Amino acid sequence: MKRPRSYGSSIVWVITILVFMLIMAIVQRTVPAQQSLQGAEAIMALGLTLIAAYLMGRFVARFGLPKITGYLFAGILTGPYFVNLLSLQVVEQLRLIDNIALSFIALTAGGEFIITKVRRQKKLILNVLVWQSLIVLVGVAAIVTLIAPRVPYLSAFPLPVVLGIALLFGATALAKSPATTIAIITETGAKGRFTDMVLGITVAKDITVVLLFAFILAFAEPLIVPDGELHFDYLLLVLQDIFFSLFIGVVAGGIIYLYLRYVDRQIFIFLMGLILAVIEISAAFHLEIILIFMMAGFVVQNFSSLGEGLIKSIESYSLPIYVPFFAIAGASLNFEIFLQNWFFIIILVAGRLVMTYVGTRIGATRAGEDKVIKNFAWMGFVAQAGVTLGLAIIVERSFPGGVGTYIKTVLIGMIALNQVAGPIMFRYALGKSGEIPPGKRPV
Repeated sequence: MKRPRSYGSSIVWVITILVFMLIMAIVQRTVPAQQSLQGAEAIMALGLTLIAAYLMGRFVARFGLPKITGYLFAGILTGPYFVNLLSLQVVEQLRLIDNIALSFIALTAGGEFIITKVRRQKKLILNVLVWQSLIVLVGVAAIVTLIAPRVPYLSAFPLPVVLGIALLFGATALAKSPATTIAIITETGAKGRFTDMVLGITVAKDITVVLLFAFILAFAEPLIVPDGELHFDYLLLVLQDIFFSLFIGVVAGGIIYLYLRYVDRQIFIFLMGLILAVIEISAAFHLEIILIFMMAGFVVQNFSSLGEGLIKSIESYSLPIYVPFFAIAGASLNFEIFLQNWFFIIILVAGRLVMTYVGTRIGATRAGEDKVIKNFAWMGFVAQAGVTLGLAIIVERSFPGGVGTYIKTVLIGMIALNQVAGPIMFRYALGKSGEIPPGKRPV
């Protein structure tokens, strides 16, 4: 028998969250406006934010929403544009925690990418990946080109510059958030063809998007910069970074295997130490943490019998991993940027959704898939986060000044909307696929 929802209990949750928000507001007011939270104050700010995020996650789950949506909203509320408990300086100081959480999430993503499962769906995954990438890239670029005369900033540029900017928006629109995908799958416990397909494409997209973006950036630069030339040296640099990231990932996977095989104690502490070491190596040699730990998880899962145990060990610690990661992500969202470019951002987000749906549906149709995948799989590719932000930073560095800053500004606004809507849509799609176990329903 289904238990009736207790609205009295929901009111208690609301009151509890409001009390914590009040406490955080009081704490923030005790710090002078010109003084940034550091040291013990920063730790206290993070602690209060994590408690609020945990409570908010539990609260929104009662209404069928993903817990990470609650974590994001808590981060937004405690961030610099509302309560300001987590100021911009504090958020920047917490990047190490961000990288640690992202490393665990990437390790899980790689461990969930099982060759035997992908082979069974290779036709579906390849078709969706190719058609989705092609249609989103061309569709978003076409939208930017067509509406450019009505966008104040873009209307001042000649057509070649607009085309270059449009190509960059199209390329970045392809990126999605592996962290969000893994978090929702872990939270719901979803298992099945639908889940495997979305995860497989998400992992494959990470490498595909980086490579494709490098090519497009090389072609867009001479269009945007009047005296620019094709710079394929950037592409070679990207390929080099990817190669060494994957190589370090194989080495890290081997180390994890040896530890699990011969020690198999205090796994979380061991992984934490390894992650901290790899973060330092990545910073020194400009390597990609996501690719390193995706490859490490992939190696352990597919070339040993210890992959399942590794994933279960990480998932048992998923709560302290996901709460800070998504709370900090929420605090990083810039609402001033969104308000300044809201019309253009909404058009791009809506266009990306439509193109993602069309591309996914065509790919699924060509693969001969059922209605569930045709109608709902696209919802698994909405969320955007770290990869998109990284590409936005590269654009800003490649075009210092007005154009680069403008593109990054709009992309951050898109990330904000997609990262809030994406988890909700993906959970809904998983529910429609019937792959969420009954025991994982929100309570």
